[in-house]
Amino acid sequence: MTGALVAAAALLSPEASAAPADTAPGVPGSVSATTLAEGERLELLPGRGDAKPGFRIVSRDGSPAGRYAYALSGDELTVLPTGRAGRTTPTTTALGPRSGRVAGRQGPTAGESVATERPATARRSGTTGAAEFPVTFSVANADQNATPIMRVWDSTTWQPYEVETDQFALRGTASLPPGSYFALTVYGGSDRPDYLLAKSFKVVAAGVKVAFDQAGAKETGIRTDDASAARASASVSASLPNGQSIGYVGGGRGPIFVTPFIASGSALHIHEVHGRKGATPQRPSPVRYDLSHTFERAVPADPVADVRQADLAESELTVRGGGQYRSGFLETSAHTPFAGAHLSTPVPAAGHLTEYVTPGRTFSRIAGYGTQTFELPDRTLQKGPNRGETVGRAPYAPTGGKKYVASRLHDELTLYGPFSVSDSDGAFGRDSGAVQSYRLSAHQETIAEVAGKPAQSPVKLELPPGQDTYELARTVSRNGDTPFSRLSDKMVSEWSFTSGTTTTRTDLALPDVTFRVGGLGLRNETGPTPPRVFATVNAPDGAPRLSRLEFSIDGGTWTPLPVEGRSPTAEGEVPVTQNTRYVSLRVTGSDERTGSTVRQTVSRAFAGPAGVALPSRAVGETAVSGVSVNDNRPVVLDGLAPGSSAMFPVTFTATDPVGIAGGDFLLYQGAYSRPDAVLAGSSAVCRPTDATTSVCSGHVSLAPHEELGDNALAGVWKVGVTARANEGGGVVDLQEAGAFRMMRKSVLSPADAAPEPVSPGGDLTVTSRLTASDWTDDGYAAYADQPVTLQFRQTGTTAWSDVRTVTSGADGSVTTTLKAWKDGDWRWSFAANSAATAVSSAADYVDVV
Repeated sequence: MTGALVAAAALLSPEASAAPADTAPGVPGSVSATTLAEGERLELLPGRGDAKPGFRIVSRDGSPAGRYAYALSGDELTVLPTGRAGRTTPTTTALGPRSGRVAGRQGPTAGESVATERPATARRSGTTGAAEFPVTFSVANADQNATPIMRVWDSTTWQPYEVETDQFALRGTASLPPGSYFALTVYGGSDRPDYLLAKSFKVVAAGVKVAFDQAGAKETGIRTDDASAARASASVSASLPNGQSIGYVGGGRGPIFVTPFIASGSALHIHEVHGRKGATPQRPSPVRYDLSHTFERAVPADPVADVRQADLAESELTVRGGGQYRSGFLETSAHTPFAGAHLSTPVPAAGHLTEYVTPGRTFSRIAGYGTQTFELPDRTLQKGPNRGETVGRAPYAPTGGKKYVASRLHDELTLYGPFSVSDSDGAFGRDSGAVQSYRLSAHQETIAEVAGKPAQSPVKLELPPGQDTYELARTVSRNGDTPFSRLSDKMVSEWSFTSGTTTTRTDLALPDVTFRVGGLGLRNETGPTPPRVFATVNAPDGAPRLSRLEFSIDGGTWTPLPVEGRSPTAEGEVPVTQNTRYVSLRVTGSDERTGSTVRQTVSRAFAGPAGVALPSRAVGETAVSGVSVNDNRPVVLDGLAPGSSAMFPVTFTATDPVGIAGGDFLLYQGAYSRPDAVLAGSSAVCRPTDATTSVCSGHVSLAPHEELGDNALAGVWKVGVTARANEGGGVVDLQEAGAFRMMRKSVLSPADAAPEPVSPGGDLTVTSRLTASDWTDDGYAAYADQPVTLQFRQTGTTAWSDVRTVTSGADGSVTTTLKAWKDGDWRWSFAANSAATAVSSAADYVDVV
């Protein structure tokens, strides 16, 4: 994803990793997250069937996550960053139990505590009781220094043994008893290939030196017959007969090399995602190849699998937008004995994506934009055309059909509804920035309240003993002032129910609501015909009834739509005027079997007509000033090598009489509603300077080749800023709070004047070449059609005088011929424009004799 754009949501906080999961069929188990030493987030995703969980790594600022090596030992996962400067630290986390299931499988019931399985870790030195000998590991013919992950197994029993590795050195040590062994190591360097090397050896009665051979490794991967496609991301891993794995996550576009090996019960798993060459987050590829291949038992001498597009499954994914954002992401993981890493690539949003997928292989999938994610169902496609899908269809709301857990044990009420922004097609949705609050009352008297909790976390409330009738209100709020999540900014669910003290956990079976709106466009906006709203009250074990369906254009005035009889469903047409910005929806219903009632309100359920501009917004006395990007200097991007990045700060001052709660910023080019490019959308850290004022700041990390990829994006960029006051008071959302220049670095080759020397009055030709940093390819590219001025400085003087201006040619060359009269220096000078820096060439002295 781009610069500081939030790439994906944190699904559950670490402390909620054993959170209760809904017992209803079709509900994914909980997702746990661990912060890595480098600040990125490791998310463990539920296993499918008997498979272990998969995982993905999300950067802290939304920029592309760095490359990681990983190793799975039993139920213990170790990840290590590769190719980074400074100290790199591995992180080890327990995968935990496999009781949380998806796709109709049972998960832990609400409120259950879940014991974490002890991982089957590698055996340490001195634990076998037999004599052990020192074994040292190294890598021969290596062209880099890196911190490796190394693992070794007894090749008869597949008992793992620990290997202690060095920082920034391809070395390791272990103590092993006599036997036959199989070892693997993975490592990689910045802008260098990744390696997965194998080595078999024996320990007899003395220490052994074991050398992996980098020169013997062969490039692995999957090739297609589509010449316009190129690898966008890859994950390669080796699995062992004991179920353990070692490999790479998100290897990027660079090559991965492996050692050919044969080991019974082992396999090499390759997962690659390809897209159009030159695609970037600003220009997402409209085509995505999701390819998986496994070499069983033997890794051949040429470990590359060839596939034809005609032999793949074909489908179309439509990604609907939730605001003005112009690209989203799609993450997939191919099911193997270890589900493995999720590979993420930018996709058009709102837009259509043509997918070519390895047939017969099951993939887990996550799609989204900004902080919002949708969990698509696992998918196995057959060769040839397949039915397409849509994700992100509004309204975004808690899903219907007992997807919300509300249960009582004794006098404790457990509430858990992580899927608060699911789409109307039923894809489970979360927003990592959403917060929830609860109010529990009886007879108009408040019993308990909580506020400011992450929307995906469980909440427990204490009830009075005995039986009574209660009112429960849950409010989920998320920032509706960022371009990618303007819809469903507040969702309020209100229930009434009767409950008494229990001795076993009892589901309250609260009714809920499902919405669907027909006639919306790709950005969930209304079209030329009035949208039609469909609503359903769900009470699967009861007798649901929908009694009232309403809509609101201004969020305050509610207009009812016709509701007939005692049906659980209702539908109606919503008249939308041309200047409507949003339409909110509300449904009231009940379960006539239990007497429970529900009223659910979704603010900004869908957007008004596509042509309606969304102006800047201000509520209360919140104000923003002093917006600065890169300390008010142009951001100049040199001809950095692919994968390199530049970092620069964004700061602004926010004020409100009650103080500032937080802020966000967005960097974009073009029109706000339909930008040409969006570089960053990130939360700022707001530090108070006094009771009313805060200075908010954030940093943008930008790899121009990967995230811009287009020299036409150089020029003026704009800054959108949002600030929020404490206690939910004021908010200001400025679409053009500032501007800055994103510039290519210009270079003029040294001036060359000829002939030298020259006679007075003779012809003198002066040449040079103008180039600028290339954001598409490495280095510098010709800068054509630019005015470049020839300048002269007479011997004995210091001032330069303009002589004439010429236009650079298609190859960037500049040349002119003139009469020579005096001794002096000649040079070329290019004045800065909005897209490129000023530069003058080195001078050439000419003697006129």
